[in-house]
This record gives sequence, structure tokens and C-alpha cells, in this order.
Amino acid sequence: MAALSNLHRELTLLVLSRYPLVVLEGSEEARVEELVARVAADLTLPLLVWSSSTGLVRPSGGGLDGTEDPEQALARVCEMETEVVALFHDLHPYLERPEVVRRLREIDRRFGGSRSTVVLSGVVVELPASLSQRAARLVLSLPGEDELERLVRSTAAELSARRQIRVELSPSEVTALARALRGVERDEARRLLHQAALRDGQLSLGDLEHLLAGKRRRVEAGGLLQWVDAGFGFEAVGGAENLASWVRRRREAFGESARRFGLDPPKGLLLTGVPGTGKSLACRALAGEWKLPLVALDPGRLFDRFVGETEANLRRALATAEAMAPAVLWIDEIEKGVSTEPSASDAGLSRRIAGALLTWMQERPAPVFLVATANDVEALPVELLRRGRFDEVFFFDLPGPADRERIFALHLERRERSPATFDLPALAAETEGFSGAEIEGVVVAALYHAFGDRQPLSTDILLAEVRATRPLARLRPEAVTTLRTWGRTHARGA
Repeated sequence: MAALSNLHRELTLLVLSRYPLVVLEGSEEARVEELVARVAADLTLPLLVWSSSTGLVRPSGGGLDGTEDPEQALARVCEMETEVVALFHDLHPYLERPEVVRRLREIDRRFGGSRSTVVLSGVVVELPASLSQRAARLVLSLPGEDELERLVRSTAAELSARRQIRVELSPSEVTALARALRGVERDEARRLLHQAALRDGQLSLGDLEHLLAGKRRRVEAGGLLQWVDAGFGFEAVGGAENLASWVRRRREAFGESARRFGLDPPKGLLLTGVPGTGKSLACRALAGEWKLPLVALDPGRLFDRFVGETEANLRRALATAEAMAPAVLWIDEIEKGVSTEPSASDAGLSRRIAGALLTWMQERPAPVFLVATANDVEALPVELLRRGRFDEVFFFDLPGPADRERIFALHLERRERSPATFDLPALAAETEGFSGAEIEGVVVAALYHAFGDRQPLSTDILLAEVRATRPLARLRPEAVTTLRTWGRTHARGA
């Protein structure tokens, strides 16, 4: 995903290289039009802009009559004797019409030797096979920190012109507000700044929390990513000492001092193991240790019934994570979304998603740390497990006796019970084969038991719930044994 300045250079090169068809995907129509207009102006080429409601128009004023229909608009562009840049907004729904595709193929043939270019823009632009190999493709990423700093300064100047708004921002505070807005569109960032200023009559560093809350709502409104609170570190995780040590050793790895030392930012971790052993909790603890934003991508949210939408959903989710960098991207149960096995049910969609994700993991320029969890590691593509995709693979095994004591203590403390009043060694001895989640379930069930009987929680009530629980290791011993064998031979113990 290129920043706007890089995208300006790339689009300019495509026009100069005689690419007659360019696809420019992006949700911010104003920024798309601004970019194309700037490139056209730099190359002293006239610009035409088309939409189904206006037809072809010149930004300087004046439209071309009878060009609301896309086929007629393309015909007019194709007939022009002078070189031109023509931006078509949301043309792709009309690509089901063969005459529209035919006009684009004629433009491709006719403009191939000139700087004339047709730019097709939209949130998602899928071309038919006859055009997809002929068109160059660019993606307009969310605004970067430099662009957001310019936005904060221009918005501050605009607000300070209003006598009822007080603006108090030092250069470092402008940077702090810009960083808080990473991951949202430019127009939305401007609206959040206005809202913050109008709320209390001033724009200052005190608006930081308001901007972060607004960003969280916008990120989650897209339906692809979920903002996850990570206000704790590994002190809240029972066990996982090896992982905690690995994470803490890299706490400063995203900073300037690490770069000067010759280090690249860490890429990511794969956390696998027996279900319920704390992988999800460890993801949150990791982001909390590093004090980085944590966004979760549910693979199930990517899939869409429309052709091309699923891949576009993945690109948008990854672009949002990149715009928030440095950040942690968490993909829970990654095996549900990526596969290299042929499947009649999804026509190879999971395989394409796996390929797109692998490419991003290899090439991503932004410091986005990917932490993926998997319960069924054997369902993952072999390429995902190759060294270099992830920095390390950690296996979460069933907790031993000492860890089970700590897990009981953590869950009792969270529910305002003193662990010292319970026989933790006895509880640990009775829960051989229990996962951390199953131990938490025992504590919760015992609390309901005690509450219902109007008596205090006791070791005896906890033991009664332990004996009434059948953990996964007893329900499916073969599956759990297979997982643990894989973990001992292919991963580091967490």
C-alpha cells in the first residue's frame, strides 16, 4: 500500500509508460480525484471525470452532453484526438454489459502508444478476464502520519479562526494527535478533530482520548477489524514464561534505537496448542507489554458472497492495520480462513486468501506485528509454517501442577477471593489434564453453586465442580495427544 506521495509517483510513471487502463481502488473519492487531478496537471494533460449522475465533466467547468451512459462516455473518450486523463468513478457495475467492455478494449488498443489514460476508481474494482491482464492496479492507502500532521495543522488553523474555539498545540502535540488518528480516512479524521474542538471549545492534547475513542468506533464500523483492549501484560497470564521472556526482550524493538542498532522490527508469532490454554489471553498480554494498539481480524468476517469482495476485504483490513502501525494484528483461529487444500465449497477462495496473506507477510513495509492463533495446526498451509513467515512458533501445552495453582489463584483474585484461603495444591492435583479455560469454568461454576446455596465459596465446592467436569483431554484424548506430540517436536514451549 503506497502513501499518497508514492502513489502520485507511481500513477505518473504508469501514465508516462503508456498504460491506457489503470485501476485505482480506494474508499476516499475526494482523495482519489485529488491525486488524479494532480498527476494530470503535472503532465499538462486535460482531465475528465465521469460518474453515472453527471456524465463526463471537466473539473474547471462544463460537461459533455449525452455522456451519462457509460458506453457513450467511453466512446467520446476513445474518439478524442488530444491526449487526456479520464477518471471513471464506479464504472465496474456496468462491466456486465458487453458493449462497455468492448469500448474499454478499444481504448486499450487505441491509447497504447500515447499518454491518454482511463482510470477506473472504486472501493473494489473487479475486471473481466479480457481486461484484468491489461490494466495496472494501484491501491489508495489510508493517510499516513505526515499527511495527518498536515491535516491537524490545517484544521487547527481553521478552528482558531473561530473566536469561540481555542487552539493550544505545540509541534509535539500535533504529532501526538496525528498518531491518534492513524487508521481512519482523511475526511473522518477532520470530522473527529472538529467534534473534539466543539465538544469543549478547544483543540488540545486533552482531546487525545476522544480521538482514540472515535477511531475505535470507525475501525469497528468497517466490520472487518475489532479493537481489543490490552491493558495488562504477562503478569495476568498463568504460565507462558518462555513467551513472556521472548516478548519482553523485544519491548523496544519498534523504536529508533533498535533501528540504529541494525534491527528490523519483529514480524510475528504463531501461537498454537491445546484449546483453552491461554493463546488468546497471551495475544492481549503481548500488545499490553509493548503498549501497542491491538486489532483482531476474524477470518470469518472476510468472506463475502460477491466475487472479489473477500480478497478486497482482506486488503482493506490489512491496509487499516498498516495505517495504525506500529500495531499488533491478531488473527484468531487462522486455520478457519486460510487453506491450500482444494475445496468445492469455496471455489479456491481460501487458497487465494492464503496466498494474499502470505504475500503480505513477506512484503509488508509497515511495522505491523502479526500474532496468529491456531488450534488445528495441521490444517495450516505448509508455506505458513516456513521459517521467515513468523519469527517463532510457540506451543501452549496443558498446564502443569504449579501453573494450575497459579491459574486458580488468578481467577480467584479476579473475583475478589483470597487464594490463601483455598487449598490450591489439592485443586491442582485434582485438575490433571485441565486447560486454563476449563479451570476458569470450574471457578465460575463453583461461584454459582455457592451463590445458589447462600454459602461462601470453598475448596470443597471447587473440588465438587472439578469432579463434575470432563475436560477435553478426557473427551478426545487421541486428538489432544496428537497436538501435544506435534508441539513437542515442531515448536517452542510457551
